[in-house]
Amino acid sequence: MNNVWLKGLITGVLAGCVGGVIGGMLCKLLLSYAMYSGVMPGAAVGLAFSAACKSGSWLHAGVSGGMGLIAGLLVQWLVYSNSPTFFEFLIDLPNFGFFVWVSIAAGAVLAFLLVRPRRTDLRPTD
Repeated sequence: MNNVWLKGLITGVLAGCVGGVIGGMLCKLLLSYAMYSGVMPGAAVGLAFSAACKSGSWLHAGVSGGMGLIAGLLVQWLVYSNSPTFFEFLIDLPNFGFFVWVSIAAGAVLAFLLVRPRRTDLRPTD
């Protein structure tokens, strides 16, 4: 495995963790204004991950998407749920509304798409 590639992955994971925390704090802030923002943690993970690793690969994108999903679930549990444990929250998750599912999934998809590989070798057409 390439050393630069591994450093980019580790840096991206650390930055994604910081982005998830910032996204959770933004969710809490928006909740004080009576707004729901379930997409925020996943999107913040993707933005931080892509800014830190600077080179996208499918593995980076998959890790970022998984981290976005986990961040969305954790923030949903910590901010919007009254379940005492995370496992009780996961058992109760099917009872949440469709909008909650879509917003958590949208955050994970955004985290994946922001880190995916991009083709930069395309030549302009005349």
